[in-house]
Amino acid sequence: MHFLIKALIATTLMVVSVCAQGAFINLPAPGSSITAGTNFTVQIGLPDTLTNSDEISIVIGIQSCPTGNCFPISEAMGTVLYEGPFNPEFGSGADDPYEDFSVQVPASFATGQAQLGLAHFNLIGALLFPNLQLVNETVYVV
Repeated sequence: MHFLIKALIATTLMVVSVCAQGAFINLPAPGSSITAGTNFTVQIGLPDTLTNSDEISIVIGIQSCPTGNCFPISEAMGTVLYEGPFNPEFGSGADDPYEDFSVQVPASFATGQAQLGLAHFNLIGALLFPNLQLVNETVYVV
């Protein structure tokens, strides 16, 4: 029984530390319109925390969802707009570190509802626990 309680506490602490390291999409806001063929900014934020986090990489993708049904990010990123390093830093007036990425939806991309997706990979804590996080939001391509 004593072992079970220790295992439960350790698991809970691991889940809490992983959740605290979760990246999020600051910009564009959910429901925003994006013009195909022009650059727009995707701002990825990361909560400020005392837990060690070694940022490895992110992927930003977009997939068309004309019927409102997109594949889950775990199954399809769609058209990849950015893949590479993620180095969030504190900016002017920001409470949390972030990084801006200037990306462009191809001019030939279908207009209408779309899903902007983020895959974030980092190593967390003193033992460098591997963490893969997937985030998405709905946008509209015009």
